[in-house]
Formats: sequence, C-alpha cells, structure tokens
Amino acid sequence: EVMQVLKGREVTLIPDLGATEQWKEKSALLSGICKRVVVSNVLECTSDEEQRSQGLDIADFFLYSPSKRQILHQMIQRNPALQLLIDELDLELIE
Repeated sequence: EVMQVLKGREVTLIPDLGATEQWKEKSALLSGICKRVVVSNVLECTSDEEQRSQGLDIADFFLYSPSKRQILHQMIQRNPALQLLIDELDLELIE
C-alpha cells in the first residue's frame, strides 16, 4: 500500500555505485505497479574508480565539488590537445 503512490507512474531508480544489478532485481517489485521502471546507470558511467570503491550515491554527487586538478583532468580527457599546450608552454596548475 505504501507503493500505491507510484501506481501508473514512470519511475527512474538511480542506485548507489556498485548496486545497479541489485536494484535491477528489486525493480521487478515495482514493475507490476508502475507504468515504467528504469534503473539508471548514469553514476556508474560518470564515476571514477575511487568513487566506485566508496559506493557513492546521487546525493554525494550533488554535494561533490571537484578539485582544480580533477577539472583539468576532465578537460584534458575531452580535448587531449590541451595537454600538449600545457607541456609546450610549461604551464603549472595553481591550487
């Protein structure tokens, strides 16, 4: 009866890191009530190894503030030419 508020609704579950498969199994409980149930893997796809080992959840990502080094690393991943500029101009990150 608690889950009746979900009746006929589309529900997206965003499990903690490392719990996606477990939540996929649990989502079967909602499939008879909800119009549609999706178990998102967005955290698994966007997290790094350290975050996965900590088992972070969606709230941790909302509260998370990346360091300058992490931001630079993400920028280099998106555009590897940035690393060449850093190396050629002998640039240093100032914390």
